[in-house]
Amino acid sequence: MSFVLALFVAAVFVYAGVAKFATFENWTFQARALGAPDPFVVLVPLAEIALAVLLVGGWWFEITVAASMAMLFAFTALLLVRLRDPERLPCSCFGATSQRPMSWLDVARNLILIGVLILAYFAK
Repeated sequence: MSFVLALFVAAVFVYAGVAKFATFENWTFQARALGAPDPFVVLVPLAEIALAVLLVGGWWFEITVAASMAMLFAFTALLLVRLRDPERLPCSCFGATSQRPMSWLDVARNLILIGVLILAYFAK
């Protein structure tokens, strides 16, 4: 059960990371517009893919789950701050495939992913 839950989150992370690299120019523009510092523009998709590999491999599982949750909490905090802006920029959560303005659905998605990670942790 734990593996299936981790695989689900890993699939989302891989999709997000690859989509950002596939549309890197658009991703970097949107990430900077959201206020991301330059090092994070490259590190975010790398971290998503690396965490996905670690989740599926089961290596350092507890640490990987904690790091994945920390990343999702950080993304969620950014979303909550940006949802207060009068103009809502695209989330860019999935590179150029996410061009719609960020919304509470993005927050809900992240909270669901965090919940799945918690379930994966306790199912291990």
